[in-house]
Amino acid sequence: MATSSSSWASSSRTAAGRRTIGGRTSSAGGATATSSYSSATLLAPVVIEFGSSYLRIGISGEAAPRHIVPTPAPLGALPQITALKNEAEWDGCLYPLLSHISTNLLLLKSLKSRPVIIVEPFVSPTAFQNAICKSLLGWLGAPSVTFVPGAAAVALPYGLALGHGIVVDVGRAEGRVTVVAGESGHPLLDTFRVSPCGIEQLAQNFMDVMNDSPSKSFEIASVSDAIAILHDSLLNGKEVNTATDEEIHIDPEAVNSCLHETYFDFANPESLLRCFLASLSSCPIDFRKEAVRNVCCIGGTVEFIPNFERKFLNALADVFTGPTDEDESSLAFRSLRPLLDKKEGCLGIVYPLPFSPGIFAWTAASVFGSTGALPIEQTVHKQAFLSSQSNDSARSKEVVRDFLLNSATQ
Repeated sequence: MATSSSSWASSSRTAAGRRTIGGRTSSAGGATATSSYSSATLLAPVVIEFGSSYLRIGISGEAAPRHIVPTPAPLGALPQITALKNEAEWDGCLYPLLSHISTNLLLLKSLKSRPVIIVEPFVSPTAFQNAICKSLLGWLGAPSVTFVPGAAAVALPYGLALGHGIVVDVGRAEGRVTVVAGESGHPLLDTFRVSPCGIEQLAQNFMDVMNDSPSKSFEIASVSDAIAILHDSLLNGKEVNTATDEEIHIDPEAVNSCLHETYFDFANPESLLRCFLASLSSCPIDFRKEAVRNVCCIGGTVEFIPNFERKFLNALADVFTGPTDEDESSLAFRSLRPLLDKKEGCLGIVYPLPFSPGIFAWTAASVFGSTGALPIEQTVHKQAFLSSQSNDSARSKEVVRDFLLNSATQ
């Protein structure tokens, strides 16, 4: 099916109320579960998403998080989450946070009857997971913790009832692309790609362009200021009110140029477009056609930029047209041409989403938790965790005792 911009207007609606931009939807595929919790003894799970900019917190089964609060610095984007490597440091950071969430935000008397679902960064360290378990299972008394490895694990099967697709998740510091395949909608780990093309990078590029301009009438002092100016410019057009209430003129071409370079420029190896192509090219050939029909764009940056999905669709469709088609850098992606071709390809972006892109991952995890079925391989139960902790402690004491006895006899 053609992937030209005209496909945007002629997209067909599906039974679920969605439409696929430039393509058609695939058959639904719900995820299968291997473990369940009894509603007679346990209440609806707590769902916590650790996002780049915000923590989204609420109760499973609800359509939106009850609270959205800024993410503490060590818990944010990929470059930052590895900063705390010691498990004791994670304990000191996570326990007060999780206790505050349970008691002050959700107003829960106890977590003893509520499983907890954690939507974590895709590559979070083991020490982070252990500290989560220790805080929730050991100290706060939750019956179980289920880890969801990134938005891609739930976005398609539970947010859209799709088995095949590509999740494009663009946050504050980075963009993440993952191919999802199979009837249960499992992420293909080998296709996971990350690019530093979050909203901060866009703001940095914009700030550099504006401050280096010979005709500048003001100085942008920080990335935060650049984000605020971009927000007003994208919403209101040419005139922006700064902190001093001064009306200034922002050249739309400067904004569009920064948008193109950060997200849609094939020549930029760190653009979201190149990240998408790298992910798709690493996908097994048998899954590519079905996956490319259902591209799902989520994250705060998608919500921040008007018509992001349409611009991304057009950029992908233009990859193999014009001078780029003859560029040497495009040879690595030559096998993708039949999928992305404007006239004969099957590229499609799911639009509109049933929930806001900024909270889509949390809402999908909320649906996941409301099924009452939690995968065994992703769930840590309180009794098993405490038992393993006791065994580790006993083994440590035995090692110390043997060391001291051996030292005494030498």
